[in-house]
Amino acid sequence: MKKVIVFILLINFFQSFASLTPTLEVSIPMRDNKNLSADIYIPSGVSSGPVILIQTPYNKTNFRNSLPLGYKQNLNSSPYIFVIVDWRGFYASIGATVAQPERGKDGYDVIEWIKNQTWSNGKIGTWGPSALGQIQYLTMKEQHPNHICAVPLVAQPQTSYETYYYGGVLEKSRLEQLDALGYGLSGTVLANPYDNYAWQYSANSTWYPQLIKIPTLQIGGWYDHTVTPMINWYEATRNSAAQSVQNKQWLLIGPWVHGGTGIANVGSIIQGELTYPDAAYKSDSMALDFFDFYLRGISNNWESTSKITYYQLGENRWDYSNAITIPLLSSIDLYLNKNKVLSTNNSIDSTTFISDPKNPTPTIGGPTLSSKLDQGPYDQILLDSRKDVVSFETSELLSDFSIVGETKINLSIQCNQLDADIAIRLVDVYPDGRNMLITDGIQRLRFKNGYLKTQESFLNPNQIYPIEISLPFTNYTWKSGHKIKVFICGNNAGRWDVNLQNGQSMYTAGDTNSAIISIHHSLNNPSKISFFGQNLVLKVDDSKSISKFKVYPNPSNTYLEVEDEYEVIKYQIIDLKGEILKSQNFENNLNHIDVSTLEKGLYFLKIETLNEQITTSFIKN
Repeated sequence: MKKVIVFILLINFFQSFASLTPTLEVSIPMRDNKNLSADIYIPSGVSSGPVILIQTPYNKTNFRNSLPLGYKQNLNSSPYIFVIVDWRGFYASIGATVAQPERGKDGYDVIEWIKNQTWSNGKIGTWGPSALGQIQYLTMKEQHPNHICAVPLVAQPQTSYETYYYGGVLEKSRLEQLDALGYGLSGTVLANPYDNYAWQYSANSTWYPQLIKIPTLQIGGWYDHTVTPMINWYEATRNSAAQSVQNKQWLLIGPWVHGGTGIANVGSIIQGELTYPDAAYKSDSMALDFFDFYLRGISNNWESTSKITYYQLGENRWDYSNAITIPLLSSIDLYLNKNKVLSTNNSIDSTTFISDPKNPTPTIGGPTLSSKLDQGPYDQILLDSRKDVVSFETSELLSDFSIVGETKINLSIQCNQLDADIAIRLVDVYPDGRNMLITDGIQRLRFKNGYLKTQESFLNPNQIYPIEISLPFTNYTWKSGHKIKVFICGNNAGRWDVNLQNGQSMYTAGDTNSAIISIHHSLNNPSKISFFGQNLVLKVDDSKSISKFKVYPNPSNTYLEVEDEYEVIKYQIIDLKGEILKSQNFENNLNHIDVSTLEKGLYFLKIETLNEQITTSFIKN
């Protein structure tokens, strides 16, 4: 397999030195009398044929290295004419710059021009990933009669608050990358750190499934940051597009990243540190079948294709559905417990870690979009060596366990600062020790009640708060012998902004505070992971999971009693600054701790037994 991958990389390397010459280089007139620059590729022997239009902000000349859909340098093997246009205000179309471009109308005007050319038979489809996909939706919205079909990849049209503020946290690296590409969005995004009228107007005005009047093949990836909104948009088009095409919307989701910042892209074999040869270039083959049916009239039985084709990560196979969205039929909960355990049972305990903004936990792969960060599934084992990260895992699975949907993390959180973040990474622990990332998420705690300015609520150090963190939609199988594991910490830098934890204005320079964060996992304050799927069955040996441990009464004003299935031998009481206030051995098996002399507040109790060390928290009242 490694030889095959190296060979493919060498082919791509040498192809990058080749250059394909456009058949025509033209200026296409717009309705405001400005012109967009375009390269046109016409296969030899095609006097008039169907057209695939690509509108790009990333320089049309890049396609001279390689045409899409597998044609690369072999233009004459294509039955399609390619028209590749620089966006207004970008590269060769810089002369058409205006203050507020209407890109959908530009797309309409380009199609109007194409349909009147002698080499065009009037059937025009569109293709492209990311921004090249978003502009397809804007063009669809204008409803040109010669716009026959579209294939947007890793894209959907809506721009909302959480497009840039996932869980209320700025996705800093992606915004910086977009600025570097020439979008200039930072000023507007940073001026609106709360969900407000501007974001709500943007979300409403960019949500228009009812205006879709052509067939689409929407292509996404499980390691792409747009996967959840893509699935939501697809369902909306199945429900609300023009009635004549509601049943002509298809969705393909593969084991792919967003692309654009490394060797991995939609359809490639290599994705992060994993490979998926059985999914290679399915995005191209399905797109060509789609175009062949709608643009060329080929009788290839396309309309009998399953409406949803989606890859099962871990199991490494394709799943299919004709529903309007990927079906979820059941759910199962795993509880966080002491000793770093995930179990179907609950226990009495808490786990504590310190989040230091001056030494944040690093991003290691994931659905990133930054030239500075790795993209895709990477081993997270480095996190196990960090003191600011806690983890919980199951015992080895006794059978395969498959999930589909958005995993929900419900935590009972206590913190000694006014604000902090909770960052989650869900992984698959392989038998060889790798901790391969599946998906991740984050939540800013001041936004635990919502993202409006009026919903902002800071933390009381004596209070325990229920927090929910949603992870993006995924389709994954842990194989028998593997383990389910979750890492929890206070940041994920540099993908997301690092919380200063001082409770002051966000995204401004200021002093940083270290935060002591406790995750409670008890009967009264449980913490759990909720998985969703189609027929969830979890078989795991829980016999090793949980020792019985209890501290009571809590809160207390005089004493604490400690119960454990093993003999407890020593305890320490630690304040919120990390100072040890009391350290003492238990005597004569009497597990009684006097706390009467302590000031009121939150403390940590570190217990040592013959078998383990456990830290929990208690309140002195």
